[in-house]
Amino acid sequence: MSKEDNENLSSLPVHLSNGRILSVQVKKSKRAKQLCLKANIFGLYVVVPFINYEIDEVMRFLDIKKEWILETSEYYGRLRNECGEENLKLNTISFLGKRYNLRITKDLASCVIVSDNLKTITFHVTDRRRYKDDIKRWYLAETEKIVSERIDLIRKRNPKLPAYNRVSIKDQHSRWASCSKNGNLNFNLLLASLPVELINYVIVHELAHLIELNHSKEFWNIVKLLDPEFQHHRKLLHKYGLLTNYVQ
Repeated sequence: MSKEDNENLSSLPVHLSNGRILSVQVKKSKRAKQLCLKANIFGLYVVVPFINYEIDEVMRFLDIKKEWILETSEYYGRLRNECGEENLKLNTISFLGKRYNLRITKDLASCVIVSDNLKTITFHVTDRRRYKDDIKRWYLAETEKIVSERIDLIRKRNPKLPAYNRVSIKDQHSRWASCSKNGNLNFNLLLASLPVELINYVIVHELAHLIELNHSKEFWNIVKLLDPEFQHHRKLLHKYGLLTNYVQ
């Protein structure tokens, strides 16, 4: 296949053992050094290096992973049925673990109105074409406020926790949070989409990394001290993480 064909490629067919043909999205990444398969409730995709990849190599990779692709697609199919298709529409938005209808209204000034009674979040925007930017800014502001409040509360209850260096809220695609060796805590701007108890677990997880920058037994013991129900929250996080898609 030519370089031009590679550049225009958006998806690849995978012939599964149950007779189905599944379309796997292709996503180029400047950071990727090797092929990687990922999945969520909306579908499967293969991450490929931005340059220097051959379509034949990607097809061989997908062929090797066919059983994993089958099992994963069936798992998410069951999950979609459990959650209900109406909860997966892109005209809804998640906030603190609840699903709201999304409304975009053109106005002279920007503001956001959250109505629990109507189960609606209305974004008043000055430019409809840039409403996604308004949603991102709102998530960032809400997550920043919640993370700051929760960190202060957790540290007051656990005064012996080491000090962190800096907290940043970022638009990340593959993780909820991270902690650097320099004590910098990074959180996904979509954290505000989760229930409070799961937000708390994510924060606890990163604060524990200030003591143990690994996932050893000692690390999980620290997490358990800060969140006795962490195992339950960890399982829930996987499910909720799949449902936080917001108008992309």
